[in-house]
Amino acid sequence: MKLVEEALRGSTRALGKLISIIENQAEESQKILSELYYRTGKARVIGMTGPPGVGKSTLLGKLAEKFLERGFSIGILAVDPSSPITGGSLLGDRIRFSALANSHRVFIRSLSSRGALGGISQATFNIVRLLDAIGYDVIIVETIGVGQDEVEVAHLADTMVLVLAPGFGDEIQALKAGIIELADIFVVNKADLPGADMYVTILEKIVRDTSLEKRWVPSVVKTSALNNEGLELLVDELDRHALFFAEHYRKREYKKNRLHRELVKLIEKMVKDRLEIFLEKCPQLEVILDEVVEGQKDPYLAANQLVDLFWHNVKLNKNREDREI
Repeated sequence: MKLVEEALRGSTRALGKLISIIENQAEESQKILSELYYRTGKARVIGMTGPPGVGKSTLLGKLAEKFLERGFSIGILAVDPSSPITGGSLLGDRIRFSALANSHRVFIRSLSSRGALGGISQATFNIVRLLDAIGYDVIIVETIGVGQDEVEVAHLADTMVLVLAPGFGDEIQALKAGIIELADIFVVNKADLPGADMYVTILEKIVRDTSLEKRWVPSVVKTSALNNEGLELLVDELDRHALFFAEHYRKREYKKNRLHRELVKLIEKMVKDRLEIFLEKCPQLEVILDEVVEGQKDPYLAANQLVDLFWHNVKLNKNREDREI
């Protein structure tokens, strides 16, 4: 495919077009991903999340500068809230990372979450894979920071970073049962604010309490992105976790578990899409609905009946396709 060839030669314009195709789930997207899949598996993927207002974007920009100083190429995907009407992103692509925009070794793209639970759509997984195949060394995914339900990024990233800040004490309590248990590194940003040391102490205790049976005990790093403080230490911790990840996780087994989760999600979506098409054309649907409304059937019985009709329809279509072959 011409766009793929141009992107592999370094065309960011072609790469942008490929991302749009994948994000919009156009027909060519599966072909693109199949063509590039054998090139994947080399990039280092870092997830960054946390509540709104803690300075994730500023920190990400400074972190990217540190990776650039070390000679890495960087892909940044900023996952923004979706418009409930259009599904489009509400924030601009490059506004938050304008200082990086002129580097040829940095690619920045804002993506819509498209209402996905956890803040990550399947398109985001696929675009990370695309950037990996194109040859970016480090891919950083910044997510919308909606709280404890935002866990999908942890299944996408090799290293998960949770960013907090002094004054977000209530957020710590809310996150304890969710993303806080999946984070590999905790960052207390805006550490120049009053109460930062106490905040770090509380967070370190929570981390210890939730890491008793883990091989990796997450570190708590203090930073002030605006003042360029603590960034070298953060990069060192990211490197330390990368080494731990390489040494303690059997790559094939980890990759297999990650792909299993992705395959299940893809299958669920494919079945759901086919079911919706079937129900739109199913003549029995209205009859069954009327029977539930009239109290002649309960919803569970009706659902089971429709599922049976759906699978029967699938078998009929399969038999028809076999006869045509």
